[in-house]
Amino acid sequence: MELAYLTTTGKVRLQNEDTVLLVGDEKQGLAVVADGMGGHAAGEKASAIVHQVFADAYADMPSRPAELSSWIEQQVEIANSQILQYSKTENLAVVGTTMACVCWSDELLVIGHVGDSRVYAIEEGQLKQLTDDHSYVNMLKQLGELSEEEVENHPRRNVITRSIGSNELVDVDVQVRDAPDYETVLVCSDGLTDEVPYEVIQQLLQEDAPLEQIVERLVFEANERGGADNITVAAIRFKERKRG
Repeated sequence: MELAYLTTTGKVRLQNEDTVLLVGDEKQGLAVVADGMGGHAAGEKASAIVHQVFADAYADMPSRPAELSSWIEQQVEIANSQILQYSKTENLAVVGTTMACVCWSDELLVIGHVGDSRVYAIEEGQLKQLTDDHSYVNMLKQLGELSEEEVENHPRRNVITRSIGSNELVDVDVQVRDAPDYETVLVCSDGLTDEVPYEVIQQLLQEDAPLEQIVERLVFEANERGGADNITVAAIRFKERKRG
């Protein structure tokens, strides 16, 4: 198994409002990416709260599917409460963060997400998006009002419909995937996916190279294509790729 992550401000932003947590080994682990919003200090604080909540709870992360699902929901609720308290104390109107996480325990994979940070996996040589964006344009796409091309070019494509810290109640989507045949799993902020095409991400994740180099290449590609947002990538390679 290999673990690798990288986060950067990109080429336009002055502050990095993303955070990333990647810990664990072959038996059990956790990857969390959070993308803050609400201005530099507020966005950084919101994503940092998510990072800290999950980091503090990791030592007690359970291993059973139902317990893992509840554990993710509990950490999101704790982070939501803390961000709301922070925004109230600082008298801030808009504070929040997206979050995507992956917990693995033996052959079990549990995914949680709020917003448009994403989880992908390479399975049998194909890249699959495992999360469904909580965004305005994705809602219109599901209603049949926008095509894939229109989604990519829509002026409101970065407007999200769910975030942690924006409301008293937060709804987190949780998936349990038992014994998935995934070679590599990727957790990332939209700073990567807004810039780097699907095909390029798929190609890079399957390269015969150390995972750390692949993660660096992904971030490099996002910067080369504009780097308009913070870029955060966490990757887990569960098994050696089959060499041709």
